[in-house]
Amino acid sequence: MDATHIYDLLTKGGPLVWPIIGCSILGLAIFFERFYFISRLRRMDRYVLKILEGGKLPTPDAMVRQGSPQRNGPFANMFLDALKMDPRDRKGLETIFDYHIDATISMASRGLDMLATLAAISPLLGLLGTVTGLIKAFMVIEKAGGQVNAHSLAGGIWEAMLTTAVGLSVAIPLMVCHKILTARISGLEDDLQHTAFTYMMALGHDQTEEATP
Repeated sequence: MDATHIYDLLTKGGPLVWPIIGCSILGLAIFFERFYFISRLRRMDRYVLKILEGGKLPTPDAMVRQGSPQRNGPFANMFLDALKMDPRDRKGLETIFDYHIDATISMASRGLDMLATLAAISPLLGLLGTVTGLIKAFMVIEKAGGQVNAHSLAGGIWEAMLTTAVGLSVAIPLMVCHKILTARISGLEDDLQHTAFTYMMALGHDQTEEATP
């Protein structure tokens, strides 16, 4: 099926097909932008995490070293603020981590509400197209006084069926995209919490070594 045939088929669906196509384009744009953004956030600085898992605390120079792709990322910013705190102030450190985790998740979640809305309204637009198509078909029957053939009803039936099909064809992938992004954001939150926990463990290990004569 070539592009011309697809275009001709869509034009038979009436004017409501194009808003549904617009929902598809906007929804996919949001999905790919958010997918890339979240993937970039999850590529944290493995060098710093390796230091933490070794039971040592990173230095500010290590956090912002040249060549680090995440030197301005959420993990680096979280630790730079944590390094400014008194290591004995556990409540203060927990507050810093909670703030950065919440801020990062909020930033990563931008656009998800819009994506969910697009997935919800697409089948509704399809349903509206179905209703308008049937209205057109019955208007043809009324004008012809009930003496109609299949050809005269085809336009309304095409519009009714195509808008429903297009609406569902758009809504289902957008719902899947929304679920994928939600899962990735949940994974990002787990990464942040794991890294914050690893920092606290490394902090306790570091203080234990200092206390040991």
